[in-house]
Amino acid sequence: MGNLFPWRESFSIGHPGLDDEHRRMVALIDDIAAATDADADAFADLLQRLREVTVEHFRHENALLWELRSGTYAALRNLQRTAPFVKAMAEAAFDEHMAEHASMLRQMEALKTLARDALCETLKTWFVDHAIKHDSHLKAIFQAM
Repeated sequence: MGNLFPWRESFSIGHPGLDDEHRRMVALIDDIAAATDADADAFADLLQRLREVTVEHFRHENALLWELRSGTYAALRNLQRTAPFVKAMAEAAFDEHMAEHASMLRQMEALKTLARDALCETLKTWFVDHAIKHDSHLKAIFQAM
């Protein structure tokens, strides 16, 4: 629709599936920003789709962290020297990352009460906070592999 919130490579963390999910989230936020004049039902549908994609994305991240932490992530089997380091990084990030996902979903619910313009800007900040700040642990893990 628009190009009010374009994809940036800085949103990538180095995992194809998670990066694809980040791209879908950015595209939906961009659609939401472009749809400020859309009818209430269409706007609500976009917000619901973003929530669904976000929930699935968080589940995927949580599952990957669990696999990394437990040492069952397939790519770790070939990295005997770095596997303990990656597992330790995942262990350190695990609880905080899970809690952050729950907090971010609560924030998303609270955003629905904002005016559309404020909502769009806040969603952009919300996503950047997730992709840049909170996923920095995952980015470091995938770069170490």
